[in-house]
Amino acid sequence: MSRDRWTDVKIRLVLVAFFLLFHASASFPQVATQQDHTQSVPRARVIVFVHGLHGSRESWRASNGAYWPDLIRTDPRFAYSDVEVAEYPTPASNGKMSSVQLAEILWTRLKQDHVWEHREVVFIAHSLGGILVEEMLLKHPAEAVRVKFIVSYGTPHEGSTIARIASIYDRDPLLSDLNDASDNAFLTQLESNWRGHDSVNGIHRFCAYETEDTKPENGVGRYLRAHARVVSYFSATYGCDVTTPPQAIHADHVNMIRPLDRKSSAYDFFYRVYRDNPILEEQVVTRDNVIAGLEAGCDKSNANPDLPVPIVLYSSMHEKVITAAASFINAVDLRDVNPNPPVVTRIDPDGVAHVQYGFSGPSKKLFVCLGTARASLKVQFYIDRQVPIREPQN
Repeated sequence: MSRDRWTDVKIRLVLVAFFLLFHASASFPQVATQQDHTQSVPRARVIVFVHGLHGSRESWRASNGAYWPDLIRTDPRFAYSDVEVAEYPTPASNGKMSSVQLAEILWTRLKQDHVWEHREVVFIAHSLGGILVEEMLLKHPAEAVRVKFIVSYGTPHEGSTIARIASIYDRDPLLSDLNDASDNAFLTQLESNWRGHDSVNGIHRFCAYETEDTKPENGVGRYLRAHARVVSYFSATYGCDVTTPPQAIHADHVNMIRPLDRKSSAYDFFYRVYRDNPILEEQVVTRDNVIAGLEAGCDKSNANPDLPVPIVLYSSMHEKVITAAASFINAVDLRDVNPNPPVVTRIDPDGVAHVQYGFSGPSKKLFVCLGTARASLKVQFYIDRQVPIREPQN
């Protein structure tokens, strides 16, 4: 074969190789070489799902394939909320971490997922998940102020008999944390701390409880030889808001958080709590109070170092005064205004502004009084309030 012909063959082989390489690479899934780091603006509220003992992200999936977080994501009644499905390590047996350790892991993961960047945070927590959420918020009061409410499903606030029995066979520290023994210092201290800390005791806690026993092969029920109630009614509802009755979920401990559709009692209960505790939008408005009829005669003065001036505040909107300013209006013949202008010296928690003012009336001229000084005192209040945002109802 001539040298030129051999060169031509080599060129053809190279072209064929490139052709095969291109088509071979096209037949396999492509690996992304770039990642979009653009963070979308978070919605006003985020709903965080926190699973229970030995659970995972799949704990919320029903037998028909319905996935609770997805049911909410596609429900227009939650249009202003993001959804976060949290996960933490809790192996099926012989776990090594305590509730305190897992609560810190949970907080870190929520921080990494930008949960705390939302204005409001609410939790749907199952079983141990409710305990971890409370422990986490106690340790992180700066984030707790964003939390509006927690809806707990089968959370053993007073412990669980099955957890106590299971702790005999399994040395997982979580089982000790959840046992129903009267000397369970962890749960007792948790509830005491919750009630004693202003950063969290204003967070509403709503509760649902299971009405059916769990089969031996399900969850921690495997440690028993008969059906049993994993979390009792009293344990599941202890410490929860009395204004909203606990919700019965006609399922066992494992399936109570697996609604088949949006009409299921577990789903409907959360929706009703959500609807009754709407997202609040911060607004600043101004409101005036005018004190009329201030007078000072000839060579006289009118002064007050501490005049209380109230303003109406509406508790339904959580209104509070953030600042106030005072001034004279409709003033006639004022002299020697001191201070100039009037000064708001302090504001009471109930919205009463304390004003310092003073002025003098006209002076006599040739022993003749030339009238009376008159003015009104206006105090303008800057008020922070929270206005409910109503989402679509269907």
